[in-house]
Amino acid sequence: MKTLETASLGFRLTAHDIRAAAARWAHPGDPLAEWRFEFGEWRKACAELQEMEQEKIISEKTPAPLTLRQHRYLLFLLMTRGEELALHLMQDKDASAAEKGRLIDQVDAFLGTLRDSWQTWHGEALPAHREALAKFFA
Repeated sequence: MKTLETASLGFRLTAHDIRAAAARWAHPGDPLAEWRFEFGEWRKACAELQEMEQEKIISEKTPAPLTLRQHRYLLFLLMTRGEELALHLMQDKDASAAEKGRLIDQVDAFLGTLRDSWQTWHGEALPAHREALAKFFA
């Protein structure tokens, strides 16, 4: 992660921190501007995970154990971050209930995709599930 050091001020800013602040300042009338930015970053990370799945898991006849461990780790991180985003949104006092509901549905859709990936590659029913999906990956 790229970090900008401000020695004279004694703190560090990441590029992510700067983009989040810019989103907040660019949309001062939107109480969810920073949340929307964080959600967008999370969606990008979910898309990158899907690319990784395609390149390193689905396209391989037998994915390497390290690749599967990394995949599992990334799934945990992304699911955790999605739940965190949902919790922050649910606790926001400035957003309308309708807006919260719409956005929670979006978070839940992405979480569902992550859970499906978990079940496919790491779930208890893994062998049977893989056999059922094998015809789609051949």
